[in-house]
Amino acid sequence: MKKNFFIKNGLQNPVVKRIVADASFRKYYRVIVNNKKTFIFVYSPKKKENNERYIKTSNFLNKIGLSVPKIIDYDKKKGFFLIEDFGSDTYSKCINQGVNHYKLYNLAINNIIHLQKKSHLLEKKFPKYTNQMFIDEIKLFTSWYWPYIFKKKCQIQTINSFLKIWRVLLGTGLKTKKVIVHRDFHIDNLFFLKKRQGINACGLIDFQDAVVGPSSYDLLSLLQDARRNVNKDLAMQMYNKFVKNLGKKKKEIFKTEYEILAAQRHVKVIGIFTRLFLRDKKKQYLKNIPRLWKMLENNLESKNLLKLKLWMDEYFPKKYRIK
Repeated sequence: MKKNFFIKNGLQNPVVKRIVADASFRKYYRVIVNNKKTFIFVYSPKKKENNERYIKTSNFLNKIGLSVPKIIDYDKKKGFFLIEDFGSDTYSKCINQGVNHYKLYNLAINNIIHLQKKSHLLEKKFPKYTNQMFIDEIKLFTSWYWPYIFKKKCQIQTINSFLKIWRVLLGTGLKTKKVIVHRDFHIDNLFFLKKRQGINACGLIDFQDAVVGPSSYDLLSLLQDARRNVNKDLAMQMYNKFVKNLGKKKKEIFKTEYEILAAQRHVKVIGIFTRLFLRDKKKQYLKNIPRLWKMLENNLESKNLLKLKLWMDEYFPKKYRIK
């Protein structure tokens, strides 16, 4: 079937090489034609992935002037995509090769700011990041990480006490402007496109789950990265750049929301990475859990998260936090 899809797009006798997959059900292949021109072929099973949402979000991000891979062709029935190849210069790779950290992160911050400024154009057409969605994500922690650590299910009373704390935090602490949120804005989903200028030098992928949500979310995803330690001074520089035009009161509101959602994301991702190991046999994600706990503990020092800290100290003493 892939061969017919390639022929349809004029790709004769291509060399096809598998690319390491992300945490989704999608599979990626680099398609090389005549030893030089390349494309990315994606198999995205329609029963597992929201392909229509991917196309919709891609069109919007392209419309507002951000760099996303051009969709060359799409087979709706089979879940086949042929898209532009951004190459291999992910932010992760560039950082490992010594590219200036400030330059890369500053560019990423400019992309978030631009996306938020243009959000009003189509925000009514995106689903909302509701408090119930946040709660459902939090449940991944008690559904997957708890039984992994304690070898038994979490009791319903314990789950309810956990969620009660979160409902209060989410109900009172999320007060920033609602904007379109990429939702997985971290350096493995960003590419440094050296030949492009301005914000277009940052290529975005994995944006199909975009929603309308809190304006702090993409920033914390970038600066409190589950997969990589971010230099504290750099993180503070980028944070200050992002909030510099806010008044004193709005800065306080933003900081509170940032701390709550950073903790929420870390709890969620601990659950997700555990699930990837237990369900999908992807052991490599476990190595990031100690980093997530460390960032979560830092956030729990906030006075706004005292009740959550007390719950964690009671039910998850440090010996259970996988260090």
